[in-house]
Amino acid sequence: MAKFVSVFISPAYRRFIALLAWTLTFLVAMGFAGSIALQQTSETMEAEAGIVAEHFVRLRENLVSTFDVMHETVTAAPCTPAFAEQLRRVAYLPDGLNEFLYAPGGRAQCSTRIDRFEQPIELGHADFVVSGATGIKLWIDQDLTFVGLSGERGSIALSEPFATVVPHQQVDLGSPDWLSLQVILRSGDAAWWHRSGVEGIYDRILDPQAGGVLSGRLATLVCDENGPHCIAAEADLPVLLGANLDLVAVAALLAVLVASGVTRFTNGMIASYWSFEARFRRHLDAGSIVCAYQPVMELETGEINGCEVLARWRDVDDRIVFPDRFIDIVERNGMTLRFTELVAQRAFEELSATLPEGKRLQVNFNIFPRDLDSDRLARIFSCFASQPERFEVVLEIIESDQIPPNAQREIERLRRLGIRTYIDDFGTGYSNMQNLAALSVDGVKLDRAFAMAPDNSMMARMLSHAVEMIHATGRVMVVEGVETAERLALLREMSARIDYVQGYFISRPLDIAAFVAFLTPEPVSLAERKKKAGLEVVAA
Repeated sequence: MAKFVSVFISPAYRRFIALLAWTLTFLVAMGFAGSIALQQTSETMEAEAGIVAEHFVRLRENLVSTFDVMHETVTAAPCTPAFAEQLRRVAYLPDGLNEFLYAPGGRAQCSTRIDRFEQPIELGHADFVVSGATGIKLWIDQDLTFVGLSGERGSIALSEPFATVVPHQQVDLGSPDWLSLQVILRSGDAAWWHRSGVEGIYDRILDPQAGGVLSGRLATLVCDENGPHCIAAEADLPVLLGANLDLVAVAALLAVLVASGVTRFTNGMIASYWSFEARFRRHLDAGSIVCAYQPVMELETGEINGCEVLARWRDVDDRIVFPDRFIDIVERNGMTLRFTELVAQRAFEELSATLPEGKRLQVNFNIFPRDLDSDRLARIFSCFASQPERFEVVLEIIESDQIPPNAQREIERLRRLGIRTYIDDFGTGYSNMQNLAALSVDGVKLDRAFAMAPDNSMMARMLSHAVEMIHATGRVMVVEGVETAERLALLREMSARIDYVQGYFISRPLDIAAFVAFLTPEPVSLAERKKKAGLEVVAA
């Protein structure tokens, strides 16, 4: 889960998601535009094929109506002069059919040109019978020499006992450059004949391996519903695109704009939902709090008798986040008291379960000035107060904002409840001198900037003055930021009493297991303690 979530958190992955979203949206937009274009192209193809199909519909209708006339008007004895005269009158009809035969049972005996054949002409087995009530039989592409049309070929249609020659149809297949048409004659048993246009189109329609759109071609078939003629239409898509480059450019531009808009929206949604602040606010709970414990050493004896509880937060991708990233979020969103409670709960769970028997520990917590409410704080730290033989709670008031007017009253109430208070980070923040004089806090923690200052710097020279000032108030003094053996020795040599020290030279913040190991009960050296806790030993 953590690896999956990291995809939405990592800037590199977010850029990849943005690129992927843009690409997919662009492709979808272009696909949508392409589908519309294909639909319009298909409609155009059907319309063009329909125009050609209309010619063959008229041909079929003319053929049927001509046979109707023949059955009605040609009544003379077959193959007589009167019979021939009646056939010639039908031939004058304006339907394009003018060569008729008397061919009962498919045996031609006479025609409009020839009064009687020497021998009946066997037409043979018909190529197919037109479906429907007409029952017309067709012979395709027959040699017409026997009716006096030497060198000509045509189809013969028979509606018992009359037949007519259907000449080859000259059809205007004029169409756009990107469109090709083929006219076919199709029987009910799947047999078919090419009649006009570009050969091969109907073959590709029948072939499932032809590729379709992916091969750069789009095909459709339009048939006469009541007749045997079909028009196969095929579009050459590259040629069509080439003829409409301006429209393609417009579609691509619109797709770019849509993809950019969707990507911005997607990025905004992801950034909003997966921003650090949003993740922190959603997932701040007891399971996400991680406590680190920095030992506090009594300067005179070297004894470790306390610790400062430092909070971290486990992000949804399992990374540990330090307070400088989330404290501002806690303050801005009014989560300070809840945050303090979660830290206190986690610290109590770990310390109460692992602290050696007989060891009493001073546990220091940072609190926000706005949370200086004795009733609420007493409830939050009641778990520690329930075990006074093991724990002593000290609340370090961080000066992130103004100390509230009721601070003195709440500090006194906390003292009566067994909870002591310190001013944290003395020397920075709001009105330290005034707070030191006005508040009856139990102790003062000198800001680390003094102890960590380089030798001979202004802050280093001010260290002794700050220590003297705090010592003059008679309050417990803690100096943090002790990074070197030389600075620790300097603090020990000062005339003013310093009660406690903490810093990386003594120990960095530890997890609960390492902290308990550091709390060795034997009076051993600081270096031995570090070794036991798994810490690097810094030479003095």
